[in-house]
Amino acid sequence: MATILDYHRLDPYGLNKPIYDENDGHPHWADGEIIDRICEDFPPDHLFGLFGTTPGQLGKVLRSAGLEASWAASTNTGKGRQQIWEEVKRSVEASLPVIVSMDMGKLGGRPLSAHWGVIYRVGDTYVHLANTKNITMVPKARFLRAFECWFMLPRFHHCAVFAHPKTVGSL
Repeated sequence: MATILDYHRLDPYGLNKPIYDENDGHPHWADGEIIDRICEDFPPDHLFGLFGTTPGQLGKVLRSAGLEASWAASTNTGKGRQQIWEEVKRSVEASLPVIVSMDMGKLGGRPLSAHWGVIYRVGDTYVHLANTKNITMVPKARFLRAFECWFMLPRFHHCAVFAHPKTVGSL
């Protein structure tokens, strides 16, 4: 969530941004501080917070900061994995990063653990990720296996949270 807010230069909490990035010329939050602050208003809500955050809660955070947000998973929308993946690619091609659920075991992490990552670029053979420690580029086939998130509840299978600035006339 913080990665998407930062990308859109939204600062709903007015926190100090002590980390200056020479590559983009902007200051950024310290990860722990912004995450803790978001969790004060929008705590993890999946099974009483024991298993993290649902895509609906992520959408609430993004909408409260002024973005339009929606989410899709292969079991809640009638859309299949391929349709959702095409939506992810279109969004990223439009310079709108997408939050996705990932099976970290498929990416070399702890088996049967999930993480919300952010895709910011999709190449011919690689997917580029932000906010995923030590994993910035993943072969596309490997990422698609992780995107399935098979061990989670169905609403996390091929789950993507989309956000974009509000359009003129939207509330």
